[in-house]
Amino acid sequence: MSVPPSRAGSPSHGHDRAASIVLIGMRGVGKTTLGTIAAKALGWSFLDTDIIFEQRQRVSVAHFIHSRGWEDFRRIESEILHDVLPANSKGKVIACGGGIVEVERNRDLLKRFREYGLVIHVLREKEPVLAYLQSSSVYPPLVHETAREAWDRREKHFRECCSYEFVSLTVPIPPTPQGFQGIITPDQTFALKPVEQDFFRLLRFIHGVDTNKVSRVGGPRRSYMLSLTFDDIRRAVPVLEDLSLGIDVWELRADLLAEWEPTFLSFQVATLRHHSTLPILLTYRTRSHGGKYPDITPEDRTTVERHAFLLHHGVRLGIEYVDVQFTSPESTIRYLMQNKGNTSIHLSYTDWNGKINWSHPQTRVLYERIRAWNPDLMMMVGMAKTFEDNMALRQFVGGVERERRQNSNGHSLNLTPPLIAINMGPEGKISRVLNPTLSPLSHPLLPRPAAPGQVSFYEAQTILYLTGLLPPKRYFLFGNPISHSMSPTIHNVAFQALGLPHTYESMEFLTIEELGAFLQELLQMSGGTGTPGGGGGGFGGASVTIPFKEGIMKYLGHVTKHARVIGAVNVITAIPHPGPNDQIGGYTLSGDNTDWRAIKTCLQQSLTPSNIITHETTALVLGAGGTARATLYALYQIGVVRIWLWNRTKSRADGLKEEFEKVDAGRMLRIRVVSHLDELLRDGGEQEEEEGSRGGWFLPTMIVSTIPATSAGALSSSTPIHTNLPSIALSSHALIDVGLKLDHLSDAGGVAIELGYERRITNLLKLAKEKRERGVWWAGVEGIDVLLEQAYEQFRIWTGRRAPRSKVRERVIREYEGIWRRGDED
Repeated sequence: MSVPPSRAGSPSHGHDRAASIVLIGMRGVGKTTLGTIAAKALGWSFLDTDIIFEQRQRVSVAHFIHSRGWEDFRRIESEILHDVLPANSKGKVIACGGGIVEVERNRDLLKRFREYGLVIHVLREKEPVLAYLQSSSVYPPLVHETAREAWDRREKHFRECCSYEFVSLTVPIPPTPQGFQGIITPDQTFALKPVEQDFFRLLRFIHGVDTNKVSRVGGPRRSYMLSLTFDDIRRAVPVLEDLSLGIDVWELRADLLAEWEPTFLSFQVATLRHHSTLPILLTYRTRSHGGKYPDITPEDRTTVERHAFLLHHGVRLGIEYVDVQFTSPESTIRYLMQNKGNTSIHLSYTDWNGKINWSHPQTRVLYERIRAWNPDLMMMVGMAKTFEDNMALRQFVGGVERERRQNSNGHSLNLTPPLIAINMGPEGKISRVLNPTLSPLSHPLLPRPAAPGQVSFYEAQTILYLTGLLPPKRYFLFGNPISHSMSPTIHNVAFQALGLPHTYESMEFLTIEELGAFLQELLQMSGGTGTPGGGGGGFGGASVTIPFKEGIMKYLGHVTKHARVIGAVNVITAIPHPGPNDQIGGYTLSGDNTDWRAIKTCLQQSLTPSNIITHETTALVLGAGGTARATLYALYQIGVVRIWLWNRTKSRADGLKEEFEKVDAGRMLRIRVVSHLDELLRDGGEQEEEEGSRGGWFLPTMIVSTIPATSAGALSSSTPIHTNLPSIALSSHALIDVGLKLDHLSDAGGVAIELGYERRITNLLKLAKEKRERGVWWAGVEGIDVLLEQAYEQFRIWTGRRAPRSKVRERVIREYEGIWRRGDED
């Protein structure tokens, strides 16, 4: 997303977030492009050692090498590196030439620098880069070797010097239009969005801002990992979304990959990350433990070092979890534990031969030996011969868990690492279902199961339901009128796709008092001990729409800070609180708001790297109702502090401005209410300074319409309102002409979001499209996509799982197509 990784405070493992970032790698892999994007996002300066070389020598690199040779070039290049790195240890992104690692003293300097800064090795697909180098006239050919030979030779030096490795996967770049040669066009910038997102994901992981770990591992919510058994992850891409349903972590079975080379692994991980944000567990399972990787012989130093190198390469890639077999040499375990950074070490023991007896004292001894390493996660896997072996396993785990709780003495249970304990084999299936922490799953779309006895997520939920361990819950939509709402379709499709036994239905109330009484009745029916609600499932939560989003708050036991600031709740969750003997002592109704999160997500996904948010960024909000409040909050949360606000009734906009500016304790937020949108054009898009503000006010790069005013025409009085984004009034009266024109959209590009969805293409979205056709990238986001985003977030809050986006969207679009066709005919 187009927001910089946080730079506050230093992480525990020693990387100062203000420390400069050095990019190394072969020519043509995109270091300059990546460095420019990163520097702009971070608000840092970008330095390119090749540019510095040309500035100092007053001649191009190619001309210098042609006239004076490679040896002189390497000597001066080395001098520049030794000048630049010590003098720019903080707040810089520095791109180095492809041959910087040729000189030993340069490699030594980079190794010293990585002790406090970041040295990132940038990779790209070899063949396209070599083709580019062959056709490029920027550099003369290498002496005595080809570019391919240089690449292969330098690779070990790059890895020797780097702290982390990043694969910048090639993305399709639109051709440069005639007359725009030498200029990066807006659509080309937008094409680089995936590269930006992938790189910032790595930076946030390194700095501990977002390590992308499963929340509450070992907590009350069950978590799962899917064991990927493809020999090439590219084969999984077409079915990756289906494979991901319900799971929390990808287990990348690297021992099953076609190659065991670090570069192949780098591209496999990059491909997986390019298509999924789920964390990854890297596993090299050896043959004696049921895998394909050769067994490690401690006496064979070469195989030991090779194995340790591959595991640590996972750390170098910023992989969230790395599995280390407990039978690995102690030197390997120690090295990984000491050099793991923000990667979690998953220490495992797999008994492929069925020797583990869960009732025998030696199994407890084995557990204590694993725990003594203090890994982040432990895993013990046996082989069930009878169903009773699963009961013995649960007794073993129960004893461990009781001791874990006793040892916590009221402190965090994280002091003792969570244990994953399962049995393999057909008789062991139930152990996988009962295991609450990162239970390994399979899927029918996989080439084969990773181990005998694995079940799918859908099967696991069915078994939990049939055994009473997954009680069905009832979810509702509260509002009036809601008879045509799409929310039941959205959530019921999602529940069914994941095999969850829950239901979602609409309930209309005439007054807020009636709704409040119904909520109290649900809580009283629980008797303080069970799930609130009666037959057909207990009460799990509800969506709230007009006219109850504000009034519902007084009936809730807890309201999030976000909902309090916005002044509206659109989702309720029944949260259990503990009672005696591990029983549920009752429920608290908690209220939240997902409208702002949906708007925030749509903004961040659509902004290009060139539209990075700064203190000068401006946005325009059309409307001053409930969703306008959520929009202002979303903009503020992503760092926009200069906001234009228009509303037909100016006094409402003035009141919203006065109220909302109080939210900003730092007094940086400025909201300007305009009576006419042409006020944005005053002084060529800049306005005179308000006292205490900084910089000029430019035309907006974000426009969000929270009213039906930007639609192309009026709704007929018979058009049904299929909505659960209630703050936006999809009324049937004549639509308002807000006076929005093409000139109001910044020539710097941006994103236009339409919250109304009675039509797919509105005047606002038409203007964004026209701007694109004129060579200025303006992304357009339809209201239906915002609606779906807020529903996906509600689903996540209730179930702790990601909604099946494609399945839900396909169904909703199909339902709406008839409405849109009728709207276009009006």
